Amino acid sequence: MTGPGGDQDHDRVQPARFEPPGQASASASGLPVRPLALVVGAGLLIFAVAAWYLLTALSVQLRFEPAAESVSVSGGWSLPVGERRLMRPGNYQVQASRAGYEPFSQTITVKPGEDAVFDFKLQKLPGRLGVSSTPAGARGSVNEQPVGETPLRDHKLPPGEYDLTLRAERYEVWREKITIEGLDKALQVDAELVPAWAAIGFSSQPAGATVLIDGKPRGQTPLTTDVGAGDHEITYRLAGYQTRTQPLTVKADQPRELDTVTLQPALGRLKLTSRPAGASVTVDGQFQGSTPLTVSLKPGQDSLIKLTKAGYSAASRRFTLNADEQDSASFELEPVLGEIRVTATPADARLFVDGTDRGAASQTLRLTAVPHKLSIRKPGYVSHEVSVTPRPDTAQSLNIRLKSQAQAKAEAVPARVTAATGQSLVLIQPGRFTMGSPRREQGRQNNEVQQPVRLTRPFYLAVHEVTNAAFRQFKSGHSSGIVERTTLDNDNYPVVRVSWAEATAFCNWLSERDGLPAAYAGGQLVTPVNTGYRLPTEAEWAYAARFAGGRDLKYAWGQTMPPTGRAGNYADRASAALLSEHLDSYDDGFRAAAPVGRFAANALGIHDLGGNVSEWVNDSSGGVSLVPRAELTDPLGSDAGGEHRVRGASWRHGRITELRLAWRDSAGSGRDDLGFRIARYAEAEE
Repeated sequence: MTGPGGDQDHDRVQPARFEPPGQASASASGLPVRPLALVVGAGLLIFAVAAWYLLTALSVQLRFEPAAESVSVSGGWSLPVGERRLMRPGNYQVQASRAGYEPFSQTITVKPGEDAVFDFKLQKLPGRLGVSSTPAGARGSVNEQPVGETPLRDHKLPPGEYDLTLRAERYEVWREKITIEGLDKALQVDAELVPAWAAIGFSSQPAGATVLIDGKPRGQTPLTTDVGAGDHEITYRLAGYQTRTQPLTVKADQPRELDTVTLQPALGRLKLTSRPAGASVTVDGQFQGSTPLTVSLKPGQDSLIKLTKAGYSAASRRFTLNADEQDSASFELEPVLGEIRVTATPADARLFVDGTDRGAASQTLRLTAVPHKLSIRKPGYVSHEVSVTPRPDTAQSLNIRLKSQAQAKAEAVPARVTAATGQSLVLIQPGRFTMGSPRREQGRQNNEVQQPVRLTRPFYLAVHEVTNAAFRQFKSGHSSGIVERTTLDNDNYPVVRVSWAEATAFCNWLSERDGLPAAYAGGQLVTPVNTGYRLPTEAEWAYAARFAGGRDLKYAWGQTMPPTGRAGNYADRASAALLSEHLDSYDDGFRAAAPVGRFAANALGIHDLGGNVSEWVNDSSGGVSLVPRAELTDPLGSDAGGEHRVRGASWRHGRITELRLAWRDSAGSGRDDLGFRIARYAEAEE
């Protein structure tokens, strides 16, 4: 029966004496018991014990793989019932056996309340390996683990597959896969090793030559010797004869008799030197190498030795040597010279010939008629190098002018660059000029004080003003608008109605696109000024507009009024309906703005510096000096703030004052006739 805790409760059955009715008094009174009563009592006791065992025992199955031939259980009662056993809870020792397998012994635990199945696996006994070989004494290994020398007997191995290897000196390695079944069964392997050599016969004419195999002497011809299988180098040596070397491939256990080798008499040896060294040597017309050189000559034969070297006359002699004779000869080569006349500027430059300092650069040289490397050098100048080959019958002249480092650096800068928006910029070399206008110049304003200026850094200036198309890559929604039903918004028109701040923001945006540093920060030009895109300084604009081609221009078209031909886009008679002040005698074909580049460029290749639209420049208009100052170097303008400087006439201008290139204007916001062009320095400041 099952108790409250799920355990089985078993009532112990106690044996009791059986007393038939009417006999109790007799037993109590000590009367003798009958044998039948004792037998019955013992039977009841046995029955009770058997019932108790059956009620408390559990069903246990012991399974073996493979099946055991005998099984025994110790440690308590174990009653076999078919394939199972009745066993009470507790620990038991199970033992089993089967022929060819290891004896089995294991402790098991039978737990209360649980029938159990125990599975066991019997392990095979190792197999026994025996190995013999011909010849005996081979070193054996199983899976590369040494097992001893043959003959090998009863070497025990667990069941499985193995690589058996046998090795013996001068025999090929023997390998075979074997399978050990186990179960104490024996496997016998008999191996016949294959020789790793063959008997090779050597002979020579004449006999007595020493035979070397792979550089090691093995005897003298005629000779038969064992040679290992594989590729070898065979050498025959005999005094007074040329050494003979040939390859040999030997196959194991395949003896051979090689063909007789005929040895040739030894060559004479002639050591050759020349001055200068490096002369090419031929023997009877066959090239041999360059001096110093040792050549071999056939014994008793007259041989012609000839030496040649570029820039020198050839030399030749005849030699006859005996077998194995050694001799030497030296040749003095006569140079073939040519004349090189060098003239160099600066005069104190120095001349190097093939790396050797030869003194002042301007001199006449006599050099061998071979290529030479001439280098003219002076500190602060770029060295000039040239390769020249003198000619014996003709003098050559070299006129060399060294470039200063600054000149070379300037020439290395591209003459034209293109921005990411497609705008082209031309390189302008720096220089000195006077900005402003003379006091008596017609139309002059009081802010045009003449000022000496020096520009020191090459800079790029855009060929055209920034167009609507280019600006809309930066600000897509921008419109330059219309004026009196005339559009200013065509893609190829200069952008207008932009403030100075918008123009400088465009410059920073373009710098980023082209991988250049931003030129502006916090509304001001970064100093020192870098190579980012920016507005030109007022000085740069005036220099490019007025002094292009070395001239000092009053107007963009020349020195006199009025403009003629197609000088530029100004307030002409076509603009009369729009503008009260205009040029009645001039017609440029446009009422307002025109496409950029429609009119002729100046001497620098720059368009519209006068006409079309006025242009923002970098400078502030504050703090204008009315008194000339000392020469200014790379001026950036005043930091006084306020409005910014505007340069150049536009399509709205037709008076002498505005048409002059010296005219200076200022503005605080955008206008319909005010645009800009971009500039940048060619190189960063050193």
